[in-house]
Amino acid sequence: MNPDTLIVGGGIVGCAIARALTKEGRRVVLLERGEIGREASWAAAGILAPIHLADSPPSLAELCLAGALLYPPLVEELRGETDIDVEYRPSGLLMPGRDGAQTLLPHVAQVRSHRMTRALAAAATRYGADLRPHCEVTGFLRVPGRITGVKTTRGDILAEETVVAAGAWSGELLKSVGVDLAVRPVRGQMVLLEGPPYLVKHILLKGDRYVVPRADGPLLLGSTTEDVGFDKRVTAAGVAGILSAALEIAPVLAELPIVQTWAGLRPATPDRLPYLGRPPDLSGLVLATGHFRNGILLAPITAALIADLIAGRTLPIDLSPFRVDR
Repeated sequence: MNPDTLIVGGGIVGCAIARALTKEGRRVVLLERGEIGREASWAAAGILAPIHLADSPPSLAELCLAGALLYPPLVEELRGETDIDVEYRPSGLLMPGRDGAQTLLPHVAQVRSHRMTRALAAAATRYGADLRPHCEVTGFLRVPGRITGVKTTRGDILAEETVVAAGAWSGELLKSVGVDLAVRPVRGQMVLLEGPPYLVKHILLKGDRYVVPRADGPLLLGSTTEDVGFDKRVTAAGVAGILSAALEIAPVLAELPIVQTWAGLRPATPDRLPYLGRPPDLSGLVLATGHFRNGILLAPITAALIADLIAGRTLPIDLSPFRVDR
């Protein structure tokens, strides 16, 4: 039996959409070219607040606020649906300023992004979603004016709706059907330190560099913003820059050992806004991509909006700022 909805992309956004749709009784197949949740969602810091929101359009602020409000009830639901602790913590965010001044945002929370993705995937599977890792989409099936499914390395799949949530790879994938998405990969390198619990109490943010303390002791340091294409290599310059900024923010970190380094590819757009909704003149296709640095934060609200859109319900947020032809 063909699914009602195909989801292309197994990151946190795709898994959140799969859970939302299957919870409403839709038959969903999710396709991921690699492992579920092992690209940008695995690499992310999991800060549930936008960075540099003051420089972003008001429509992004509205979307981010809605996303943050959905997290506490979603985490509670996931506790009942899975045995995965996503480690959601309202640890607060401290921004060191000039002359020793500090700004504390006490309600900013964090989550272990890779655990959150795993929990959403597990919940979606529990509700009946068919998640297929290592199944690469190579093209789309179509009739004039409509997408009818996808071509994959395992054969063709038909569906009423196809949702593209493939992150940095979305633009390349959609070229074949004439949808021009200005999505590009932007590399973010990360460093993990080993530390005792509560050495740092709050998330620390200065500019676009941060220190995220985990409950069990590790400290996550990030991040770079590099236009290097689909290159996920960690570099000496990237790590050096992260460490230098982290030690300026919190000198107490100087003697802590480095546990791990990695990099992920964020899906960036020219105006920092994601693409959400249907492209013009092409039915059967829904876009949910281009979340850049806010993918973890925006996954729940994106899933709710896409579920509403597919079900034909009135949307609580105007999607016109996020249309593909904006």
